[in-house]
Amino acid sequence: MCAAIVALEESEPLRGERLTRSVDAVAHTAADHARDVDAGARLPVEAIAALREQNLLAAVAPRDLGGPGLSVRELAVVARRIARDCGSTAMVWAMHQGQLACLCRHRGDAPVLLDLVRTAVAEQWLIASATSEPASGGNIRRSTAALVVPAEAGGTVTLAKDATTVSYGAAADLLQVTARRNPEAAANDQVLVAVLREQATLDRKSTWSPLGMRGTSSPGFRLTATVPEEQVFGDPFADIAGATMVPLTHTLWAAVWLGLAGEAVSRAVKVSRRRAAGNRGGDAVRQALGEARWRLASLEALLSDMAGRTQTLLDEGAQPTAGQSVHANSLKVAASETALDIAYLSLRVCGMAGYSEEGPFSVARIIRDLSSAPIMINNSQLLDTTAQLMLMERQRNW
Repeated sequence: MCAAIVALEESEPLRGERLTRSVDAVAHTAADHARDVDAGARLPVEAIAALREQNLLAAVAPRDLGGPGLSVRELAVVARRIARDCGSTAMVWAMHQGQLACLCRHRGDAPVLLDLVRTAVAEQWLIASATSEPASGGNIRRSTAALVVPAEAGGTVTLAKDATTVSYGAAADLLQVTARRNPEAAANDQVLVAVLREQATLDRKSTWSPLGMRGTSSPGFRLTATVPEEQVFGDPFADIAGATMVPLTHTLWAAVWLGLAGEAVSRAVKVSRRRAAGNRGGDAVRQALGEARWRLASLEALLSDMAGRTQTLLDEGAQPTAGQSVHANSLKVAASETALDIAYLSLRVCGMAGYSEEGPFSVARIIRDLSSAPIMINNSQLLDTTAQLMLMERQRNW
């Protein structure tokens, strides 16, 4: 490609046909390596390289920081498209976008964090999070780890964290780590710390050979680091999570699961057409296919509604109301349960062709990947939180 065309494409907004071409290029790369990624429980490094090449790692970054500034609806379309070819690639991308959004939106006035976000966007850094700990029971709003100010190291803080899972952490350029504000702080008095990969020591604590989403490479790590105080976000983590991390990640996770479910239905339709040509199939199979489609339509409508709500929340830059948090939690629970139901209905339609790990009609990996959805922030925990939020809301007709 000549230099003039390259310059034109770089200046052209990542929108419309250009966005479609870029996402398709990533999806095709992801598809080529998806089976090997799954079999080896390894990171989809080829697809991540393609995301970087297409400027899609910076997708959520606003244009004034050098990013494409995609809307929430556009981000959801990207997640859904990539997921159809590789759920792990789409989930890594979705989790990364949530972390990059936190850095872009909550960096405050600290010059160090502004430099980090500009470099992260320009160099297409991969950003991971370390929020979970064994004692928290999966509740990211509580930490055991705490920041410590060394007696003889002015201007720096240290932290040590036993992280239960750190998705794609070993490959990340930047890790965003939760910790208590200080050793005397309460478990929910948390801050978020930006830790460059070269500032961190990661000692792997566990293996990674799960049922599905194997390419997210999410073992546990013992993380230790010493960083400048300026790399501690000014906003409390509770505010960062409420205003940005939770609504955006729940929306993008749901888009990933919708993409997987949509691919399962597509394969079920193809099998049904082949059977119809041979006058095979029955009422039960057709009913399963019809049910899968209406469930898919309901999930599409739910995601569309939440994408709009999330965009409004991000645009306002305010903390969510109890009602808005109920919507975000409800989307996560509904999408994770419904997408898995859709995949199983598709399996019933596809039969042995779907049950096999091989072949064009297999939905085996899709089902395994979607099996992770209800336990990514466990649904039982979210339902309990949602019930408490509902009691806090002003009276309304449910």
